[in-house]
Amino acid sequence: MADDNMKKKRGQVTMFIILGIIIVSVILVYFLWVRPTYTGAKSAEIGFESCIKDVIEQSIDELEKKGGFINPEFYHTYKDEKFPYLCYTDEYYQTCTVQVPFIKNSFDKQLEIFSKEKISKCYDDSLESLRAQGYSVSRGEIIYDILIEPGTVRVELEAPTTVGTQGFTKFNVKISSPIYEMLMISTSIIQFEAKYGDADTSSIMIYYPDYIVDKIKLSDGVTLYILENKITKNKFQFASKSLVWPAGYAFQ
Repeated sequence: MADDNMKKKRGQVTMFIILGIIIVSVILVYFLWVRPTYTGAKSAEIGFESCIKDVIEQSIDELEKKGGFINPEFYHTYKDEKFPYLCYTDEYYQTCTVQVPFIKNSFDKQLEIFSKEKISKCYDDSLESLRAQGYSVSRGEIIYDILIEPGTVRVELEAPTTVGTQGFTKFNVKISSPIYEMLMISTSIIQFEAKYGDADTSSIMIYYPDYIVDKIKLSDGVTLYILENKITKNKFQFASKSLVWPAGYAFQ
């Protein structure tokens, strides 16, 4: 009797194992062969997010080289590079006047303008790729916002999109970048230039050990600042003309 019970229990265990194998096999067959390779939101965002990241990184790099301007109009040329004046005076013995009161806000706007068409192209190319794969795709107006935060730049997009039977509305892309810190350092330098006519870069580098702040004094009273992140090698550069002394004046 005991042997019969043991055989019965073993038979039940065997049946459960076989049933489990069948269920797993059916699931694998469905996902690997039956179901389409495009699975929805995650797949739709992969190429799109990668494209947006490239666009933002390239746009930031271009703007950093020109003090945050797409096409700077007021600048000093040094070794064929444009250094926009963020603080300037054309009078002797006077400290400079800040040319861009809110550097971060200005950079934010320039970044949005500079990357607008490229972001739209990323979106359009992503949809065209899905259409080429045979999916029915519909789109809406794309609205986006770029947020510069400590250590990161976030892109929030609202773009009503339908792929087959699935719908998407919002997309979020996060890019690692030191631009926020660089803009804050630049703001501090400009405040010192406007108040004292100079900035102590040694103290700044002690306070921000991940940055190199190179200061180049030119004979015409212009000072060039080049900020470099030691890790990412990002550079932000600009010019200032403050507390200028007449030629031949020996300033002690």
